[in-house]
This record gives sequence, C-alpha cells and structure tokens, in this order.
Amino acid sequence: MTDHHLRLAREVVDDFRNSLSGEAREYISEAQFDDLVAAVRRLLAREHEHITDLLEALVRTLRGGVEKPEIGL
Repeated sequence: MTDHHLRLAREVVDDFRNSLSGEAREYISEAQFDDLVAAVRRLLAREHEHITDLLEALVRTLRGGVEKPEIGL
C-alpha cells in the first residue's frame, strides 16, 4: 500500500467524519475512525491490484496482436 492510498483513505474518512453531526461523532472513537481508514486503504490497495492485473492483460493482448518483423536469418 502506498502513502497515496493512506492520504486518500484519510480524506474519505475525514469527509465522512465532517458529514456527521456532533452528537454522532461523540459515539465513534478515534480508534474506530482509524479502523475505517485502514479498511478504506485495504480496499484501495485491492482495487489498485485489480487495475494492474487488467492493464497487464491488455498489454499481453496488444503485444500478441503486433506483427513481428521477419529478419530472415
């Protein structure tokens, strides 16, 4: 997982926290918000891996479709 994932996860959780009423925030501990950051970060990492797999498959497909020059040795 990258620092970028951590920043994004914190941003999501901060936005969520700010959307809550003051009363609702009183019922959620800092540790629970930290757990939410960790969960979002894990999901971002999984999505990153999935996208990487898709891009690798696309590259393999594109390379397979490229005509290779015959060098006639």
